[in-house]
Amino acid sequence: MTRHLRSLLLLGIGTLMSMVLVSGAVIYTNEVHSQKLQIEAWANAAFEKLHDYSPPNLNRQHIGPLDRPSLISPGQTLQIAEVQDNQLYFWYEQNKTETHIPASLLRDAIAGSKGFRRVTLSSGTYMFYLLPINQQLGLVVGEPIAKIRTITLHTWTLIVIANAILLIIAAVLSQQIVRPINEKIRRQLLQHSLSWESMSGIALRISSSLYILDANPRFESMFELTTGDRLSDAASKEKSSDLSFYVLQALQERSVIEFECVLVDTQGVKSHWAMSASPWDLDGQESILLYGDDITRHHRMALELQAEQERVNLYLDAMQTLLIICDHDGNVLRMNQQAEDLISMPGESLHKQPIWSLLRTDDRDRLKSLWQRLPTIDGHPVDQLALISSSGKESTINWQFTVVRYPDSEHIDILMAGLDVTESIANQQALEVANRQIREALNTAKNANRTKSIFLASMSHEIRTPMNGMLGAAELLLDSPLDKEQSGYVDIIHSSCHVLLDIINDILDLSKIESGKLEIEAVDFDLNQLLNDLFHLFHQPARNKELALIYRFDNQIPTIWRGDPKRIRQIVTNLLSNAVKFTHQGHIELHAEGKRLDGDSYQLQIHVNDTGIGIPPSKQEQIFSAFRQADTSTSRQYGGTGLGLTICRHLAVAMGGNITLKTAANKGSSFTLSLALPLGDANKLQILQPSTVRPVIDFRTKILLAEDNPVNQKIAEKMLTRMGLRCTSVNNGQEAVRAVIKSNFDLILMDVNMPILDGISATQQIRDLGAAKSTIPILALTANAMMEDRQRCLDAGMNGFISKPIRMDSLRAAIASLLPNVTQDKSES
Repeated sequence: MTRHLRSLLLLGIGTLMSMVLVSGAVIYTNEVHSQKLQIEAWANAAFEKLHDYSPPNLNRQHIGPLDRPSLISPGQTLQIAEVQDNQLYFWYEQNKTETHIPASLLRDAIAGSKGFRRVTLSSGTYMFYLLPINQQLGLVVGEPIAKIRTITLHTWTLIVIANAILLIIAAVLSQQIVRPINEKIRRQLLQHSLSWESMSGIALRISSSLYILDANPRFESMFELTTGDRLSDAASKEKSSDLSFYVLQALQERSVIEFECVLVDTQGVKSHWAMSASPWDLDGQESILLYGDDITRHHRMALELQAEQERVNLYLDAMQTLLIICDHDGNVLRMNQQAEDLISMPGESLHKQPIWSLLRTDDRDRLKSLWQRLPTIDGHPVDQLALISSSGKESTINWQFTVVRYPDSEHIDILMAGLDVTESIANQQALEVANRQIREALNTAKNANRTKSIFLASMSHEIRTPMNGMLGAAELLLDSPLDKEQSGYVDIIHSSCHVLLDIINDILDLSKIESGKLEIEAVDFDLNQLLNDLFHLFHQPARNKELALIYRFDNQIPTIWRGDPKRIRQIVTNLLSNAVKFTHQGHIELHAEGKRLDGDSYQLQIHVNDTGIGIPPSKQEQIFSAFRQADTSTSRQYGGTGLGLTICRHLAVAMGGNITLKTAANKGSSFTLSLALPLGDANKLQILQPSTVRPVIDFRTKILLAEDNPVNQKIAEKMLTRMGLRCTSVNNGQEAVRAVIKSNFDLILMDVNMPILDGISATQQIRDLGAAKSTIPILALTANAMMEDRQRCLDAGMNGFISKPIRMDSLRAAIASLLPNVTQDKSES
């Protein structure tokens, strides 16, 4: 029997049962109504028979004649009662049951109540009819309801038997009539449920062993499988076992199972399907109804989305930035690998955990306060918070907070992007400590440098003071009549003093360079004249060694430049001196050339080439280091301190240039000074005096000499006398001020370092005197050769500066530059 037939049978049974129940209820109702009519008719009949007896004639003696069997039927009861003096007296009773009528019903009937009452007594439920006879008599008739139930049951049983016979007849007829109709309906339902022609997917019915029982056209065309083939033939080999599993699960659980599978079409192309398997019973045969939708495109999109998500996760994990995403309540949703590594915990274990549980205690309240304000803050607020790892390690993180809002939703997330600055802060602290130590070391170095400068100035002063006496005495002796032997000895003293003076000057220059106090001038000068003077200066020393000294000045370059001629002279002098010193045969060449850069600037190159001993490649950079020469034997053989080239390179760099070297051992050397200089102004050029002209000073000139050292005072007096000047000497600055106040002088030679009152203070006091006295020219005499010493003298009001040891020519030129009556017309004899 098919499912539809059983459904129809159940429907018929249900209908018949409903009819039986309804008919039973109708029968019961009719029987109750009939009983009421019978009881009422019987009561009225009894009343009619008793109507002939009037109350006076009706007494208790009349009860006997009224007892007639015809008045009631079996199972009924009847009773007549009277009330006198509120007492109930039974007049008549006929009872064919064991039940007596309740006195309350008799009293209600005598009181005038008429009608039916349903009363439940100990012997059962009765239907009573109350009928008043007159004002003193009442009649009550009753019958048990069980009698009605018995009649109803018999009638209902007959109806049930009749319905059962009809149902059996209908079932027999359905096998011949309903079954073909049901089969047709089944096929129509199956065709409708599968929607063979209109379905966008596939539909088929298979057995538990995966044999195809029915299939829609699309399935058959795609996979070329039909009834009797196995569905596993279209399944991917690696997924066929999964298909069997889901089919058996649907049969065993008798429920719908949804799953995904991979099918292979006739072209060998794999496609992904979303399948729904539901059990299907047809003619007692268990089968599985499969519906499938092609989700290949969705599957591909899902794979692409998954790949994109994995790529994004890789990007996030590869970032050096810490990323933590929290919900609006501050619970962690996810974090990247950098954050997990720092915390030393997997992100899954922190999911839905409050972010402030990972913070230092003093940072939690600050973050909670910021968290509440984040949705209302514009931009991306930042804060520095310490993160605690599972091991207790504390890391300082610079966090930037971003509120992520979702379209069409009030939901927000908070993105925390952090940068670990723990190491940076540690490095910063270490740097601050290092900087503090460096500052302390710099202060120490500055103090040491200051001490060194003070020491050098002091040593310079102390050395130059006796040298002033030695060199001055030697010059005075050379200027006096001496025999040849005496002149030779004095010349040795004089040259030795100059060598010693050159060494002192080199040390002072190096000290200035190291302390950063080297000053470069920018004046207009004639480069050709400067180099020509040096050519003449070294011509004789080269000739003495039988060397040819050659000078070439490129006529393509100008001669007037703006720069520091003193430093250029110092560099070229040193290069020529070394060339003469280290060349024993051949020639020395001094060559100047250049090329225009832009505007009025040129790149000048001054070459000093020689054919001397040369320098090995391994020693070429060494010669530019302080106190270093190419060979230790060089100092013993040729002398020198090894400072010359070091100072020259520093001077060249300070002027924006450099010194380069091309050389080879025993093949000579080529030193090149390269400078970028602008053109000078010939109108501002100072005309140098020929070296053969000596200024002549008027003998009436009065000089005040302030010098505390007796030797230097005596040497200076002698030089001034040789120059034809009148000299007055004092021993300190205080005496010099008094002498100026008492007498008139044309020039003051003022030593700087003197007891009681030094030269600086004395100069300041003289400048504070009256107009005539305050304008006297003052020339500083000092053994301090530092630049700052010269500036101190000029700032105090002095007019010139001359360093000790004093040379007569230098003193004569300095005095002549300050006195107005100097003449230039007498040549040196």
